[in-house]
Formats: sequence, C-alpha cells, structure tokens
Amino acid sequence: MTLINKISMLLIATVLFASCAKKGCMDPTAANYDSNAEKTDNNCDYSYTVPQNYEFTDLNGNNTVSFTGQTARMDMLSEMVTYLKTANNNAAVTLDAAVLLSMYDNTYTNWDDSELDDNGKQLKSKTALGDAGIQAMFEGWMTAAAAATPSSNASYLQDSSGLEWTQVIEKGLMSACFVSQLTSNYLGGISEDDNTEIIEGEFYTEMEHHWDEAYGYFTDAPDYPTNGTNRFWGKYANKSYLEDNIGSATDIATAFRTGRAAIASGNIADALYQAEIIKSESKQMVAGMALHYLNDVKAQVSSGGDQSSINHSMSEALAFIYGIQFVTDNPDMSYTEVMSIVNQIEQSVAGISQNIMEINSSIDQVAAASGLTDKKNDF
Repeated sequence: MTLINKISMLLIATVLFASCAKKGCMDPTAANYDSNAEKTDNNCDYSYTVPQNYEFTDLNGNNTVSFTGQTARMDMLSEMVTYLKTANNNAAVTLDAAVLLSMYDNTYTNWDDSELDDNGKQLKSKTALGDAGIQAMFEGWMTAAAAATPSSNASYLQDSSGLEWTQVIEKGLMSACFVSQLTSNYLGGISEDDNTEIIEGEFYTEMEHHWDEAYGYFTDAPDYPTNGTNRFWGKYANKSYLEDNIGSATDIATAFRTGRAAIASGNIADALYQAEIIKSESKQMVAGMALHYLNDVKAQVSSGGDQSSINHSMSEALAFIYGIQFVTDNPDMSYTEVMSIVNQIEQSVAGISQNIMEINSSIDQVAAASGLTDKKNDF
C-alpha cells in the first residue's frame, strides 16, 4: 500500500470516527451519557420510561396533566388575530380599539368560544411577567392598529410607514406572553416547587402542574408534532427552517416529556437538566424565527420584491427580534440591544434606509447573540 493510500485511509477513518463521536446522549444524569457527544441523539437511557406522547397518569390511572389556562390564552390570541385579519385586504373594515383592548385583558364578552367569557384568564396579566410598560406598549400597538386606515393596495393591515400591526401584536405576544411564561415563570421557578404533596382536589403535585403549564404555552397537543402544529410556537418550531437546522420541535418536545417523566419518578435533577435544555432551545427558537424573516427580507429586496410583502416579512422579523428579550431571566439580548435593532427595522419598513448592508448587520447581531452565526444564512 502506498503512503498516499495509507494517509487517505487514515483520514477517512478519522473523519468517520469524529462523525460517530459527535452524536449521543448529552444528559449527564442518564445511564448512557456520552461526554464526547456534541449533539443529542434523543436516545438517553433513564431509570424511568419517557412516553411518546405528553400523557401522564398516577398509579390509579388518573390523568395528572392540566394546562387548560394556557389553552384558553392561546384561544384568546387566536381570536384576536382572526379579528385583526378582518382588515387585511379590505378597505371597508375598520377595527375597534376597545374590542382589541378588551380581548387583551379579557373584559371582552363576545368570544366565539363562550367558555372564554369571564373565565379569570387573560393575556395582559401574563405579558412580560406583569411589566406595566411592556403591557402599555402592546396596548399602544392595538390602538394604533385600530387607527390605521386599511388600504385596498395592500394585502395586510399596515400603518402609513408599512408596519403590519397583526404581525407585531401576534408574534410579539408569542414571546412576551407565551415564551416568557414558559421559561422565566414556570421553568424559571421549577426548582422551588413541591413534588411531594398532591394538590388538594387534584391528581398532581405543584411541580408537575407548573411543568405542564410551561408545556401548555408551547403546544396544547399531547401528541405533538402529530398535532398541535397549527398555531403559535407549536407551528413555528416545526417549520423546516427551525426543525431541520436546530431541531426545535423535536428537542423541546422531547425535553418536556423527559422532564415530566423525571418529575413523576422523583428524579428532580434530571428534570432540572431538561428545563435548561428547553430554555436554551427556546432562545434559539425565537432567534431562529427572527433570522428566517430577516433572510426573507434580504431575498425579497435583492430580487426587487413587492413592497407590501417586504413590509410583511420585515414586520415579522421586528416582532421576533423584540421577543428575544423575554426568553428566560437571562436573555441573549437586552432591551436596549433589542430596541436598537427594532428602531433600525422600523426605519427600514418606512423605506428610509432599507438596504442589504443594514439587514445583514441585524442578522449578524442576532446570530452572534444567540450562538447561531454558523447557521445564520440557513433559516
């Protein structure tokens, strides 16, 4: 065998070895933990069974899962978005600010789903962990949406500068309310929850219930992603540009099921490890969506796309970037950093400074902050 052939075989063997070593179980609490693994293969070996669906029962067969409040809030946002969209491509429709504001704080009494009436749940109180300034900002956007004059020349309800209110409100609340509650509230405080006593009148512990409520802000489908991909984070996490690049749907759903199984079996350390996975994956999920729409804007601008469509994607990018600040108590970007990009995008939407260089600058900032620089062009 020639020296060149020997070197070639050695290189092939090295590449194959490195490739095999990269995937494995990355959970140090699992029996088959692989310290050399660089990406999880979602095949960790635990002392308990992780179910295929998010379904858990006690020894008597009673269902121990409940996240009805989270489903109610997703239903509220769904109806709000439906109402906002009535003004799309319809200059004859004028939105009522009072309706939007009452939907937000659930003083609304005309829900399509009558079970939402006076049910004690609302979106406003759960926004940004109760931050009055952020809540007021969303209320300002809702008031501005109602004041906007629908244009028969645009497919979406946009203000005079081209900012699309439906996207800003919907995608903004997906992070400021849903992801904030999921990561900062429920998983952020899960280590302090009791897991020894069953809550009176229920079949679950405090820790089990709070974990379930966190799951309910991600999706309301026990068999996700077979179902539950029709709205909000359950929908976007399963998009190919997130799932194929960073495994959002698979990794988050697997971590939720694993952590819940760990809690039920009393393996709290395992559950806390899974909570950290969910929080980390949630950060990249939100940032990944921001990068996707920034890349879409860049592509449309480069090809001379329709301005209304560019504004649509730019508005979605703005909303997801705005949401980065609400993911966990230690977000990848601060309010100041986020608003710097948001203000730049608002100028771009207005057509003041829309160019590829500035879009690339926003992409670089978001990617660097979220650890996605090597994938920034793939979303």
